[in-house]
Amino acid sequence: MNQAGRMRTVDELLAAIFETRPHPLYAEFAGWVRESRRFKVFATDHHAKIRSKLKQVRDDAGLKDLRTELETAFLLLRAERFALEYEKYTASRQRGPDFTITYKTHTLVNVEVRRLRAVEASDDPQIKLVGVLCDKVGQMPSGVLNVLWLAVEAGVTEAEFNRAAVTLRQLAESKNEAFFARRGFASAAEFLKQYQHLSAVVLHHATGNAVWLNPLARHKFPPDLVAAFQRLTST
Repeated sequence: MNQAGRMRTVDELLAAIFETRPHPLYAEFAGWVRESRRFKVFATDHHAKIRSKLKQVRDDAGLKDLRTELETAFLLLRAERFALEYEKYTASRQRGPDFTITYKTHTLVNVEVRRLRAVEASDDPQIKLVGVLCDKVGQMPSGVLNVLWLAVEAGVTEAEFNRAAVTLRQLAESKNEAFFARRGFASAAEFLKQYQHLSAVVLHHATGNAVWLNPLARHKFPPDLVAAFQRLTST
């Protein structure tokens, strides 16, 4: 029997992940494990990966990014119809989203997590959101529903996101080649091809979620999934 299989108690799991050392994430993570049976199973299955990520954190920003990733797993597992895989594409050495959901046993949904830091949001929300979208669409595989889970710390509204999405689409459709070349795309057409892989964006605030649907998406996000993501709040 492997180590994960031998773990029985929350204390044993926490010791395996945090190695009995004080850690700023310990109390909150312990609360998630104690609250959710499904998150405890997830943490048990991936305890070595989570422990490794904790060790790799170098600063407060990195710790907040990891906390956001793990909190997203906790929230996704609140949906009983979501079966969750962690970094599924890593095994095949592909750059891919953080999580893959199997919904109702047959529908695959990739979820890429990004924390929009407060300092970013207070600068210029539209410019920052355009940059985030350009950065993340390259991680969206074809042939499947893809979601960007954007954890917003402060300062970004749904209206601001909509304006950023419209601006980005206009830049692409007007073939602003220099703009997209600066962001690593061979052309505006290449960006649009990648952009079609993005089905939806979840703007996650502590008090609620807004779901933006990409009108250019090749794989449309169904209404029941929109409703499921809207329910996954921190409160």
